[in-house]
Amino acid sequence: MIVLLSGQIKNIGDFLITDRAKKLFEEFVDKDVVILDRTKDLTPNLETINNSRFVVLCGGPAYASNIYKGVYPLVDDLKAIEVPIVPFGLGWSGFPIGEPENFCFNKESAEFLKNVHEAIDFSSCRDEITYGILQNNGCQNVKMTGCPVWYDLNHIEKTFEPKEFKNIVITTPAAPRLFWQTIKLVRLMKQEFPNGTFILSFHRGILPDKHTKLVTSIGYILMCVGSKLIVPRIKIKDIAYDLGRMKFYEQMDFHIGYRVHAHLYFLSRRVPSILINEDGRGMGMMKTLKMPILNIHDKDLFKKTKNAIQKYKSGDFTDFFKAKNVFEQKFEVMKEFLMNLNEKY
Repeated sequence: MIVLLSGQIKNIGDFLITDRAKKLFEEFVDKDVVILDRTKDLTPNLETINNSRFVVLCGGPAYASNIYKGVYPLVDDLKAIEVPIVPFGLGWSGFPIGEPENFCFNKESAEFLKNVHEAIDFSSCRDEITYGILQNNGCQNVKMTGCPVWYDLNHIEKTFEPKEFKNIVITTPAAPRLFWQTIKLVRLMKQEFPNGTFILSFHRGILPDKHTKLVTSIGYILMCVGSKLIVPRIKIKDIAYDLGRMKFYEQMDFHIGYRVHAHLYFLSRRVPSILINEDGRGMGMMKTLKMPILNIHDKDLFKKTKNAIQKYKSGDFTDFFKAKNVFEQKFEVMKEFLMNLNEKY
């Protein structure tokens, strides 16, 4: 048995990470995977944990300065966890923004990661920027395996094939202040695909609840209203909380937007996608995949985005083939990493 600590609460990207990670472990390590909530104190689960082969730290931007206690509360006395702790496909939090070279862990987290890495052969991270951060902070035994969302086991052997973009999904940003930029993106898509069918997708939901503040929700609602004014027939989808809500993605021909894991989902299924980076997390991923970097603060963002769209419309899929090559190379690293875990523990 393996224990996988997941951050799947509301953001559908976290559910997707958990699902893909679970499938990788089931395929290459152990069919019995128990998922626990990484945001809670794990003291009540110590018996389950200590009866497992190892504990997996799984999630997106977990490498924050306070990874221990802040991102992963775990338990107060780490000696109570008697099995190895394995970071898997984790990424940098993106802060300080644009300055990964200045990132450092607080004292408690640095000591935690030192002890974690001394007890295992290797940990795994999701991109090159994160790899560099870990090296700079004393964690040398790290494999850059990529994010688990890179790997849809049913599509590993498939390639990108140019076709007409009819059904298009636009994912919205996390930051509500980007509502006007989102509306401009919808307008651009209408111009580029006058006969397209559009869906505006919210990975973290739309309406306020215990995980979304009212002011954030207002920004999301403005995105909906503005998009409807531009494209009255655009469909609005709230896909938070339930992975089944994103099943319609399987019918899409093209994705564009701000959600890193939507972008990776489509690339993993060999469907064209454009990511607009909100912060260093997306930028790190695009650098790793050798794809065009489009940032929200770039004054030429929409000019560059339009050029990319027209390139892909013309059938030039060079960027996607580059990403596929990275996926294929790193899938071998991922398999080696997982099989080493299987042999070691």
